[in-house]
Amino acid sequence: MYRLLGLAFSFIAAMGLLAWAVAPREEAGAGAKQPTAAQTSPVPQFNDDPRVMRLTRDSSGQFHLTAQVNGQDIRFLVDTGADLVALTESDAEELGFNLPEGDFQPIMQTASGVGYGAPVMIDELTLGESSYRDVEAVVVRDLAVNLLGQSVLRRFARVELKGDQLVIRH
Repeated sequence: MYRLLGLAFSFIAAMGLLAWAVAPREEAGAGAKQPTAAQTSPVPQFNDDPRVMRLTRDSSGQFHLTAQVNGQDIRFLVDTGADLVALTESDAEELGFNLPEGDFQPIMQTASGVGYGAPVMIDELTLGESSYRDVEAVVVRDLAVNLLGQSVLRRFARVELKGDQLVIRH
């Protein structure tokens, strides 16, 4: 179990570092807030069928969406290669995950040093008409954007890429 969790954390951290590397940077400094989901994310389209959500690629070629996590709107990068949902430290704190320093464990080695993460359990995550309970997640230190990984995506009936759209069927 610990080996599997370690592998999952390693993969999540690697994907988080990739997302961090391509995430837009604010010039105003470390205290600057990132743009809101409404400013940067295309609005998911449901068309006539509320069970089918279509996301359009943004200008960076990625898919973003906003989901409700424990009742709060949280912006995610959809990452089909990530095993788990990964949360930034700031969003995790807003969600009430106040993790002591000792909860963060080394989960990977990077060119810039050791990457640290702490496992958490999301009580409820809602996306469109679907709500999921007890979602495995990890809070990753220095992660720039939340990642919606397979601990949620595998619960959908289907997730498929069609041109510049990601189609999610509930």
